[in-house]
Amino acid sequence: MNEAHQEDTTSFQEQHQVVQKNIAYYDLKWRSVENPSTKSTWNWLAFLFSTFWLAYRKMYKPFFIIAGLQLLWAVPFYFIDLTAWLDLFFYGIISIIVGFFGNRWYFNHTNTVLKQASALPDSVQESYIQTKGGTHVGIMLGLHALLFALFFALDFGLSFIPTETNIKNVVRINGEADTLEAYTDNPQWNYIKQDGRHHVVEFTGYDYTEKEDVRIVFYVYFDKYMYEWNQIFINGKKLNEEDSMDYELYIEENSW
Repeated sequence: MNEAHQEDTTSFQEQHQVVQKNIAYYDLKWRSVENPSTKSTWNWLAFLFSTFWLAYRKMYKPFFIIAGLQLLWAVPFYFIDLTAWLDLFFYGIISIIVGFFGNRWYFNHTNTVLKQASALPDSVQESYIQTKGGTHVGIMLGLHALLFALFFALDFGLSFIPTETNIKNVVRINGEADTLEAYTDNPQWNYIKQDGRHHVVEFTGYDYTEKEDVRIVFYVYFDKYMYEWNQIFINGKKLNEEDSMDYELYIEENSW
């Protein structure tokens, strides 16, 4: 065994004190590359659980960075109509990044803990490593409870800003809107204008079962976070009051 390899072995043995749980896995991953501080190996748990894995392994800095990015990412959805696929793409990229770099980050994290411990008196080094290393389910759950609370506060605050997106969401985030979208091709929600104390929002789509174009005008009262059906047009023809009520009732009865 050469001298360089002996140094690597000693280093890993020291890091085992920080890892504490599942030592064999990380030892194998780190030994599979020449320099685990700069070379990456794949971690499926980090990929699948991302911020949960980071918090579980007490890597707070990357946890808060990614959590902050997630909070910032949510903001544009209250101001611009963005497809949900972008959300899936963003979180997919986050998962891939954490899965790919996770073992490297963890290796450097253990190095940092050992370096910090070495600067302390000998009598407290072991207890410091035990505290900073290992895993903690309670911390993982607590940090995510905080993260979910921040998401809730963000949603509560931003959803009451009278943007066109938020105004349309008063209508389209409900069971009736889901039914309208399910029964039509190419469903579209358009903000038309503000008319006095209410906003005019229009739904359009093609009813593939009845083979007819549908256009519905809603009045949205954003200050009360409520809406009402106003006019219904089928193939460009406005329905009378009785037919409009029947159509609204039909949608309502088929909604969750």
